[in-house]
Amino acid sequence: MKMDRISLLPNSILCDILSYLPTKEAISTGIISRRWRHVWKDLQVLDIEDIPFWSPRGYLFDPYVTAILSQRSADYPIKKFRLTPSRSSEDLILTWLDAVIGPHLQELYLRIGLMRAIKLPESIFTCVLLKSLVLRHGIYLDNYPEFPNVYLPSLKNLHLDPVDVDPSKLLSGCPVLENLKLILQKTTREGSYVYAPTIQMPRTLKSLTFEDYTSLMEEINVREIYTPFLEYLRVRTVASPKLQVSVINFPNMVEAHLDFYHERVEHGAWVPKLFQALRETKLLTLEYETTQCLFSAPAFEFPEFHRLLKLEVDLPCFNTNFLLNFLHNCHVLEALVIHILRGHYSHPEEEYNGPTPPTMVPNCVTSHLKSFEFREYQDTADEHEFIAYLLQRGLVLKNLTIHLESNLDQETKYNIVKGLSAIPRVSTICQLTFNDKNPI
Repeated sequence: MKMDRISLLPNSILCDILSYLPTKEAISTGIISRRWRHVWKDLQVLDIEDIPFWSPRGYLFDPYVTAILSQRSADYPIKKFRLTPSRSSEDLILTWLDAVIGPHLQELYLRIGLMRAIKLPESIFTCVLLKSLVLRHGIYLDNYPEFPNVYLPSLKNLHLDPVDVDPSKLLSGCPVLENLKLILQKTTREGSYVYAPTIQMPRTLKSLTFEDYTSLMEEINVREIYTPFLEYLRVRTVASPKLQVSVINFPNMVEAHLDFYHERVEHGAWVPKLFQALRETKLLTLEYETTQCLFSAPAFEFPEFHRLLKLEVDLPCFNTNFLLNFLHNCHVLEALVIHILRGHYSHPEEEYNGPTPPTMVPNCVTSHLKSFEFREYQDTADEHEFIAYLLQRGLVLKNLTIHLESNLDQETKYNIVKGLSAIPRVSTICQLTFNDKNPI
């Protein structure tokens, strides 16, 4: 008979192993043998999802969580806690949180899918060892008469999705914050507007995902992103005449995604300045209306992108001058993706007002560009000419992928494939691929 060596391990090691499992599965190991029956009670990591407890017999989640918290060992305080109730009462949820929140708590993840708001214990905002705080769906912070004092000296990860109160006081109490995801709602659950006049992002940030829907109000909104250590940026907001965005250069930027909605492109006059601040990024994605702001910006000059390896850009219409001016400033670009979104938005398309590009071939095309992808290709004269330009000058091009516009008829698609396939390729390893939602 083989010896059960795992069962000989001390509880501390067994609990460390079990902490990588959902709590329901960790507890089920108690049926293995008498040795394992009570091991789970020393767990300091609890991950309790309510989905497995939906049953024709009713919602069995509440008694299960209560039993876990009442039976576990008090000698081993909880360090990480993840809870996702969707039908539990507010009183019961608060009882559970009171049993969990303490000086040893390091990570807290709450996704509470209730139709009503729940007021969180203020003690959450003074956990000195808390490193990660995630509050999602159905958790509102505006029901405090005044936002509580915040002191989270160890917090490095903060995720608020959504938040319907000015987060400034919360952010100011996180002196070492590195990762922030902030989804700022336009209105509270009662329908009143959320007013956050000035939001200053913590200077310590390395990653920022920020969605802001409050700028449609009449008051001026100031957003300051003075974050010199930032490496990842994803911004989605409504560019209104009352929105003022201030930035500094981001020398450590690796990946940036910009998505700005606007009713008039002049409302996004600050977009080119943000674009300039991102010149050290390695990956850049520009959504449709962001590109429109660049199209219409007066006297706009592309910054020199010395490290940009991949560029994805949505265009209101195909424009060779815009693309070539861009490529002339992307010196080591290896992958380019363009997506033409014709007539996808109600306001009129902007024509590109930039200068005529230099006649020389961009350095990245001849020396670095390995992959090109064109989405919603129609084979207009300019589009066809640009594909030929890359095929005949892309010395190291490996893959060129064309996604044909789905509205084209079958004969047109056949002629496009035949015509582009006949273009000579300077790169002997270049593969030309066609994708079609409705194959020929």
